[in-house]
Amino acid sequence: MIMFAMTRFEACGNKMLTALAALAASAVTFSASGQVATAPAADPMAAFKTDQGLISLTKAAPIFTPVSDYRGQDIRTRATLFGDPDGERSRLYEKGITLDAQVTQVYQGVTSGGNVRGNGSAEYNGLFEGNMTLDTGKLGWWSGGLFVLTEQSSWGRPLKSQAGNLSPVNASALFPEPFENSSVLMEYHLIQALPHDTLVVVGRVNPSNYLDQNSFAWLPASQFFNESMNANPLFGAFMSMSTYAALFMTKVSDSLTVAYGAWTPKTAVGEYDGEWNDYGVVINPQFKYKASNQPGAFQAILAYSSKDATDVGNPRLVQGLATGSLPTKSGNWIAELSGEQYFWTPTRAPVPTKDFAVGQPGFGMFYRISFTPADRNFFNVYVSGGVGGRGVIPGRPHDRFGVGGYWLKKSSDLDRQPGNLLGDEKGMEVFYNFAITPAVQLSIDVQWIRPAIRLSSDATVVGARLNLRF
Repeated sequence: MIMFAMTRFEACGNKMLTALAALAASAVTFSASGQVATAPAADPMAAFKTDQGLISLTKAAPIFTPVSDYRGQDIRTRATLFGDPDGERSRLYEKGITLDAQVTQVYQGVTSGGNVRGNGSAEYNGLFEGNMTLDTGKLGWWSGGLFVLTEQSSWGRPLKSQAGNLSPVNASALFPEPFENSSVLMEYHLIQALPHDTLVVVGRVNPSNYLDQNSFAWLPASQFFNESMNANPLFGAFMSMSTYAALFMTKVSDSLTVAYGAWTPKTAVGEYDGEWNDYGVVINPQFKYKASNQPGAFQAILAYSSKDATDVGNPRLVQGLATGSLPTKSGNWIAELSGEQYFWTPTRAPVPTKDFAVGQPGFGMFYRISFTPADRNFFNVYVSGGVGGRGVIPGRPHDRFGVGGYWLKKSSDLDRQPGNLLGDEKGMEVFYNFAITPAVQLSIDVQWIRPAIRLSSDATVVGARLNLRF
């Protein structure tokens, strides 16, 4: 029997592509409102089929699109500011087309410490993101496919190295091109269900959208500001924010999903013809479990890149700060273990947007630790962790918060660089994201950084961020 691989975001982690269901006696998925929908036993996929008999990926897993329900007359509760004028966005959604947009604006300042030029400085930047999806089943083309397109445009002058930092204090400033004003078509790929409980993502991709996900620390538009709190900055030596890739996800059991794939590690953002002389590969087993009846998850990520190993061009670390060069060596590897554990989860209806579905309401902890070879990387150990949550305060179901810290350990080979200007970097961060409405989110953030640049002093960075979903 042909098997159809479907997915939804799991509250306990393994977000994208962990609940794969087969064409069997029954099939279960989440509806757009978050309620479980069960297909009739006579035809287990009936609930997910179009009038033409094709399987729709967005019927099976609505959360694949940025917004899965535009309805709602009250601007205080609906998922988007524009809502559903005359029902037109809902009609397009039923036909297989979504058009979504969001704007993230950040204002940050170094209130103390940092480098000479950075002390007392403050900057503003903005990021626009437009998304379009095409459901191949609803459009009458073929079953189980979804085309995804993402465009990003940036403006302003974000803080860069004023705090003496290596890890960017504003992760939004890395998109689409790090610390540059630009407009780039970042993603254009196909998500396709395959036989044997497998899904494939192929085309232009940001691989970190599918790897290293976390309920409490993953979204730079609504969670932590610092790049090292939301993601592993060392992955920048292995992939860009936009590269050609083929990523597969296979459900092995109810508790284990394995992601694996390959990409072009030298392909840069905006380089549409790509760089095909080297390759990167990854295997990423993802486990989910329950402890004291609360959801938890952990994953291992093992990646290899054949390109020359150097972090000088790493887009996830502030560029232009490292002097000298490590010995040229082809090949580089990274190993990461990361996870999360909820301590408490309430029962609440989810908001029909992907960013809220990433982490269910509740309170919990997260962690990441990774290693790379010391003889070919400026920083070879990365550790981060903390606590976070959503909907913890009564009457505030959509507010988020987080408290955490990170550590970037310099490699032993860095001591041989001229002047020995760089050392370890450590940082702590606390944020609160006040959801004025589900579509309007205002965050306040404070960071303390012990900079990697030895000539800089300990810095305090204060910022505000406004995210608007249209």
